[in-house]
Amino acid sequence: MTSLVNKKEAKRIETRKRILEAATHLFARLGYHKTTIQDIAFHIGMTTGAVFHHYNSKADILDDVVAELDQSFEQYTDFLEKEHTDYNTMIHGIMDIFMDRFYNQPDTIIALASLAAEFSGIRGPVIIRVQTAYDRFVDAFEAALDRICPKPANRAAAICFISALQGLALQALVRDGQIGVDDLVSGFLSLVTHNQSSRTDKIQ
Repeated sequence: MTSLVNKKEAKRIETRKRILEAATHLFARLGYHKTTIQDIAFHIGMTTGAVFHHYNSKADILDDVVAELDQSFEQYTDFLEKEHTDYNTMIHGIMDIFMDRFYNQPDTIIALASLAAEFSGIRGPVIIRVQTAYDRFVDAFEAALDRICPKPANRAAAICFISALQGLALQALVRDGQIGVDDLVSGFLSLVTHNQSSRTDKIQ
């Protein structure tokens, strides 16, 4: 009996995971408001009734999608919490994580940006949770920069950096066939790491 219960629970967890992956994909590309439960069900070969068996509403799905997107920053924050002493090495490490996520879970990068843009004019619980998710990265990045070189602008720099990462992912999709994400990342790295010390000296 226990084995049967475990199998049912495993199947339930797997089905909810598929629903969330489909919703994340569609929210990233169509937006939350233009995505229907029917769209989500069709995307994974389910009926709308089957989706409603696991979620009471599209809003409930959104809550879990945002929670998953929040957790998607853990790989970054775990890396940033290490005792980095060299700025360029740290940035290259972040970009390695970005590349891995882009190739394996691109929707997790794009969906948060899409939801942020869609809900930015609606000051409510969703945009607050989206900002909280962003702040997981921003707080960790700011702290890492402060350990290397404390500056008042480090928080703004952290916000700009995560914005740039998401913009880079979007450009890689828009320019598919024109320029690859590897080349875009190389260009980005040359912008934010090449002669960084001399640029900083000039700004100061």
